[in-house]
Amino acid sequence: MEPTLIPLDDFKLPDYPDASLNLNASPLTILDIKDFTNRHDTSKLTPAIGIATLLYNWCPESLKAFLDLDAWFSLTWNLSTNDNSPSETRLEIGRVGNQITFGSLNNGGESWTIMLTFNIATEGPERGSWVPNVKESMLGDEDVADAQEIERLARDWVREAILEKRWETGKGIRHRFFVEYAPMDDVWSDGIRMNPHWLYSALDLSACTTCCQKPGAGANATLLQRCGRCGTATYCSSACQKRDWAVHKDICTMGMEDRGQALAITRKGGLMMWDVEKTFAEVGSGEESRNPNFKEAQMRRVRRRDGDGDSVGG
Repeated sequence: MEPTLIPLDDFKLPDYPDASLNLNASPLTILDIKDFTNRHDTSKLTPAIGIATLLYNWCPESLKAFLDLDAWFSLTWNLSTNDNSPSETRLEIGRVGNQITFGSLNNGGESWTIMLTFNIATEGPERGSWVPNVKESMLGDEDVADAQEIERLARDWVREAILEKRWETGKGIRHRFFVEYAPMDDVWSDGIRMNPHWLYSALDLSACTTCCQKPGAGANATLLQRCGRCGTATYCSSACQKRDWAVHKDICTMGMEDRGQALAITRKGGLMMWDVEKTFAEVGSGEESRNPNFKEAQMRRVRRRDGDGDSVGG
């Protein structure tokens, strides 16, 4: 029995409303997680589909960042179990430029038990394809120097992570998300610990954090409920609040200074607007995007000026 795959035809990167996306040189697709069990034939569950499924179900904006090589030089998504204890283990997905690394760690998240690496081909007939990196993949202390073995291990890893619904949270479980654009200031050399909701837009308490809907008019209008602990999220229903908790949990329990800093650098319209010289091309530059995840060639985002002379995206 084959699992159902869902094409994300309407999933777009900000500022590219008409640009279709590929992943691993194929149309962007995720697994339908409903009723997915270990009895399904997973021959079509590629590492790319598995990674996209994990990130999308945790937070769609994290998948956008993963695909957006123009805006974000690197990102890291990780999940810790037994968080901050000697028995902590961790799952991690990362991208640095066009190199993707994912796997599992133990010993408090310090030692890789499995590390699988792929390079995204940026040119030629394989453009956009995930090519196993036989020089930077490991199983325990042993190198994995066979491309087919890397592919097999990667399929097994994403299958297990999806079966365990690793986008969900619970007691002792915490997700963290870090992102950086290059070159970044030294203070951000390890990436910025960030709420993925704030990558492309600033905090907006007038809309539901999860579904982005704003209350309608009239006596029966839905009232938004603000997070009582940190005040940085609003929800139109308990279902939306529950769905977002795996994302919001880290920000909600973050120290006030760190959370305030994250808010400050995203207030202009998301983190992408913090330093537009690094995330946008110059107006009139004619610079083509080097993102191999676009199905068709695109021009890179350009920055423009608003009426007050401030830089804004466009």
